[in-house]
Amino acid sequence: MLRRGRVTENGLDFQEGMKSGMYAQGLVAIVLCEAFAMTRDPALKEPAQQAIRFIEYAQDKKGGGWRYRPQEPGDTTVTGWQLMALKSADMAGLKVDRSVHYAAQRFLDSVASDEGSQYGYLDRTPRRSTTAIALLCRMYGGWVRGNPPLVRGIGHLAAWGPSVTDIYYNYYATQVLRHWGGSDWKRWNEAMREYLISMQETKGHESGSWYFDDEHSRVGGRLYTTSMAVMILEVYYRYMPLYGKQVFPEL
Repeated sequence: MLRRGRVTENGLDFQEGMKSGMYAQGLVAIVLCEAFAMTRDPALKEPAQQAIRFIEYAQDKKGGGWRYRPQEPGDTTVTGWQLMALKSADMAGLKVDRSVHYAAQRFLDSVASDEGSQYGYLDRTPRRSTTAIALLCRMYGGWVRGNPPLVRGIGHLAAWGPSVTDIYYNYYATQVLRHWGGSDWKRWNEAMREYLISMQETKGHESGSWYFDDEHSRVGGRLYTTSMAVMILEVYYRYMPLYGKQVFPEL
């Protein structure tokens, strides 16, 4: 993976073409930051930091978001991956420019609707997947548990429940509910976990994998779908809840 990075004056570039673009940058940065955080391997520190530097450079400085190419006006999905990478960098003790976080919150404001509890992709037209993405970003941006738009947004996710096909929405919504905790998380987790277990392939060369027929899976295929399903099932181990019992004993 490190050999695929391109050294630039703005950091380490992992885009590799138009189709992957800043999606690839965010995902690789997450891997590098989390690998460094877990191992403290000094050989990973500088590549991880340089991958984050490139994300900071690539932000649309006016609107605050990210899209496929550096400094393009943002969309919510690409922005979500960059903010998860920045969060991983924070947790790994790497340097992150705080102004980048503040600008990203400005982008989220620009796609918010329903008093900040739902979010669109490029505008304020709400979607379930982008609502889940943006709510997670708001949590990382410092929204407290009692924030009214967050409470209302959690209510939307809880009412919608897991999707039977949209694994992308499920991935983000699972993280949001995991951090939220309480009865909403318990209901979501039981439904999501049991559904994924029941839908895992058990026969032939596809044994152990998942596939759900939707617009993303038709492009990403079984490898993409399986990766997302595994990350959903690993959510217990990858992140400590932001609103844990040590802070909110009533959970």
